[in-house]
Amino acid sequence: MKTVEEARRRWETLLGYGRNTHDLKQAVISGDSENPCENGLRSVCWKIFLLCDDLDRSKWIDRLTDTRSAYDSLKDHFLKYIKHPNDLQSTVDPLAEDEESPWQALRHDEATRAEIFQDVERCLQDNCFFREPSTKSMMLDILFVYSKLNPDLGYRQGMHELLAPILWVVERDAVTQSSKHIPVDTTDDESVMLQLLDANYIESDSFNLFCSVMQVARSFYEHTDNRPVNGEAEMAPIVARSEFIHNELLMVADHELAIHLNTIEILPQIFLTRWIRLLFGREFSFDDTLLIWDLLFANGLRATLIDHICVAMLLRIRWQLLEVDYSSALTLLLRYPALNDHGPQTLVHDGLYLSRI
Repeated sequence: MKTVEEARRRWETLLGYGRNTHDLKQAVISGDSENPCENGLRSVCWKIFLLCDDLDRSKWIDRLTDTRSAYDSLKDHFLKYIKHPNDLQSTVDPLAEDEESPWQALRHDEATRAEIFQDVERCLQDNCFFREPSTKSMMLDILFVYSKLNPDLGYRQGMHELLAPILWVVERDAVTQSSKHIPVDTTDDESVMLQLLDANYIESDSFNLFCSVMQVARSFYEHTDNRPVNGEAEMAPIVARSEFIHNELLMVADHELAIHLNTIEILPQIFLTRWIRLLFGREFSFDDTLLIWDLLFANGLRATLIDHICVAMLLRIRWQLLEVDYSSALTLLLRYPALNDHGPQTLVHDGLYLSRI
């Protein structure tokens, strides 16, 4: 967390880039000056880009207040019996196999939470923040509430790795000064800052940012449960997207490379599934991933941009790929080489360029 003094300094730096959403976006996208997400308050930028994008600055707090209240209500509803199992009706037999029994629902919820917690336990354990019990508890509750809110999708492995950077960013910027106890000499700007960064809402703000990201990423995790038609199983959306990136986008951008990957029998979904589902989080360092996400969010997170970034990443290592066989190519694609001469942001800029031609 940050002290109020440090938050104030970074807030003033952030406002120096512009006092509205458009100016902040342009400052991040242009790359002509220092990144306001790094030098200002990254969590504020993300909240503005993902939650308040269409709103005038005067309405930011109203939007956040609504989303925070909504999460509190959802959590109370979905975790009621998880937190207070004694509140279940004593007249219902806990051992009954009735699918309509609230005890059956509770057992199903507990199984879901156990599955989520397995992934949370393994998440970014080299970072001490993610080893904290309080962090694990927040991640577990956020992912569980999301799964209950989206029963047709549920929880899928990998979602925890999308949530982790969001929670980390929100917690790093949070201040313990409650918005309910703002000093009398606080300016309107500082009042907005304190409410945006209120540590009481780390979990709810992280949930709402995660939900915003999942509006786009949801299709990356969808599975098809339909029975085969005419002997052929329906293709999973992520496989279809991977094939589109290879067979359509890459084939146009670099025909030679696309043909070579076909020749050595590299299936695009083998590496693109991870690239896409985790928004490149496994391919780059944690800090570089945050820089990439800054640009993704500032550009309005959209699947087409993610597709073209994948193509840009392939083009960046085309010469290495053209010279190697299946095994070496797969190693390159699953252990993406470090970007020694260029920052990770350049891949997003390349993706933007490719999306326009």
